[in-house]
Amino acid sequence: MKSEAMFPNHKNMDLPFIIHAIGTAQKQVRRKRDEGALNTQVIYGAQGQGRLTVEGHTYDIHPGTCFYLPKGIAHDYWPLTPDWQTNWLCFDGRCLPDTLCSLGLEHACVVDLPDPTRFDALFKNVLTELHADPVFGQMRASPYVYRILVEFHMIKKEQIEQQYHRTPKLKPVLDYIEEHLQDVITLEKLAQLMNLTPQHFCRVFKDCIGERPFQYILKRRIQVSKRFLVDSEYRVSEIGRRVGIENSSYFCYNFKRLEGMTPTEFRAMYAD
Repeated sequence: MKSEAMFPNHKNMDLPFIIHAIGTAQKQVRRKRDEGALNTQVIYGAQGQGRLTVEGHTYDIHPGTCFYLPKGIAHDYWPLTPDWQTNWLCFDGRCLPDTLCSLGLEHACVVDLPDPTRFDALFKNVLTELHADPVFGQMRASPYVYRILVEFHMIKKEQIEQQYHRTPKLKPVLDYIEEHLQDVITLEKLAQLMNLTPQHFCRVFKDCIGERPFQYILKRRIQVSKRFLVDSEYRVSEIGRRVGIENSSYFCYNFKRLEGMTPTEFRAMYAD
């Protein structure tokens, strides 16, 4: 395999994201790792065709296809054409576990890049920083890892939304939630709007929105309550009821948990 690779210094560096290796495999050969890789990887096809198997699924990899492999996840990828070329990035870091969790990237996944030049620019920025400064290049390149992960997350989210926004659409669910925030909202009713089972609906909703249905509903209720706190003289308990939270203690507890202050403190800070 003809390859160009960099292995930047990362010893004694306590960074949020640390690059262990980056490179281009101009003639990518098979990589079968039954124990997974030592570091998290992002790999995308630049030329030719390849194939990936991971977590029981098989994917064809073509130019513009990007796949994400968490460390320790068994995988196997190999060329389908002799000219299969990939660009790859291996990384770790102190903030990586929490970041992957918050972005919903705990599992391997594959996306088609809508604009490969955008992703390629991030990849080249990493190379530029590492080439330009062997001492501090790692520090300057580190933020690009986060940007690559966010870009991957957004593309994944958009593609899932497109998949489920055809038929049935998710929009009626979001509209229903907005129209019935003050009412009792059941999982069964939301799932019915998409003609899905409650379990399947929960998975689809979390993939599209990034959180479970009732987490989203609670946050929307708290958001709407802030307008009542600022623009009305309703008692806190009445505001809770107007956004669908009958229990005043439960309303106050979640308001403080999400906003870092009580409803009364919020009102004192922002109301005229």
